[in-house]
Amino acid sequence: MSRPSTPRIGPVDAEIVMFNKGGRDFRYERLQRGEETPREFFYGLFDLQKAGLSAAMLSSSGRAPGALGLAADAIEQVSTLTNNFGARPLSARLRLADVGKSKVVISYTDGFSLSVGLARPSGPRRPVVIGGFHGLSDTEGRVSPWARPFAHALIRRSLGRLDHSFFFGPADREFAIKTYGFARDCTSVISFGVDTEFWRPMQDVAVEDFVVAVGQDLNRDYDLLIAAPGRHRTIIVTRQAINLPPDASHVTITTGDYFGSDSMSDEDIRRLYNRARAVIVPLKDVYQPSGYSVTLQAMSCGRPVVLTKTRGLWAPEHFIDDENCLLVPPGDAVTLGAAIGRLRSDQTLAERIGRAARETVNRHFGLDRIGQGTLALAQLGLSLWAERAGKRVA
Repeated sequence: MSRPSTPRIGPVDAEIVMFNKGGRDFRYERLQRGEETPREFFYGLFDLQKAGLSAAMLSSSGRAPGALGLAADAIEQVSTLTNNFGARPLSARLRLADVGKSKVVISYTDGFSLSVGLARPSGPRRPVVIGGFHGLSDTEGRVSPWARPFAHALIRRSLGRLDHSFFFGPADREFAIKTYGFARDCTSVISFGVDTEFWRPMQDVAVEDFVVAVGQDLNRDYDLLIAAPGRHRTIIVTRQAINLPPDASHVTITTGDYFGSDSMSDEDIRRLYNRARAVIVPLKDVYQPSGYSVTLQAMSCGRPVVLTKTRGLWAPEHFIDDENCLLVPPGDAVTLGAAIGRLRSDQTLAERIGRAARETVNRHFGLDRIGQGTLALAQLGLSLWAERAGKRVA
């Protein structure tokens, strides 16, 4: 069942409105109470506010409010079930109408970015619309085969109507430019960072002999992890449906994520990272920069990470095999099992890689990275708005 959108974070009349999926409101309430919560979930909102910009964050999840929102949701749910294409332009148009006085709209989710591109209003007073993508290169492949030409055309149309598009990985950006043919100078890559104060080593937590994998992304290759030789005790935290084979008694599936207040808490995930011998991020070989949140959170906790070296690895210059992580080729269960075995059997190696991982995140992937990227997007949007306003006056 669709849920109403979560409350607004920030002023009602904000000039810059950021749309993200749910799970931010209850974390914001924790911050307001002075409690710990990882701040990367706000994608630089507070950096905009510190810079003196009027900014707010809204949820793109659930249905738009009111009777029209209910009707749009019903129509688009049928469409999504039919063709497996997640764009929801009717709902997006209603949400844009609610923030019609804003100057800049920034979307941080793929589906909503495509939706606002398709739904973007016309006219000189419309807001500048900026769409962000975590894995645009995978979108068309997930559509029902009969609907892919239709989806391809809609994606091209949406991208052409966005004022700017940004990507979380350079490979995804290059694939999208080549496939959909839009102008390179209307795109950019944003660097993700995590809250290194929250994601930290916990000296009072003892390391146990198990490995953990976390994530909901459909490009997680959990089947490969389960098949890895060595029968390493493994905990997988996901809401994906995974059918364990009869001989996988060493694997435990924990149903959950950390995007909702009723799911695993951020503290639960942090403690799980710290307890684990290693954190495994097994990925399919895609252009999407999959796994960056979990990878950076775990590295920030000082844990050694085994990461698949995919085509979409988002910062290959900073991930060095056998130094701050272990990189394994995609689809290779034997090498993955061997990497896990090395970390289990060689405590010195695991501790050395864990220390280097923490140092790498502190140096290259702190909160300032995402804050600077979001500030640059907001300033670009305001500049485009001012340019258009100048033309109106002239």
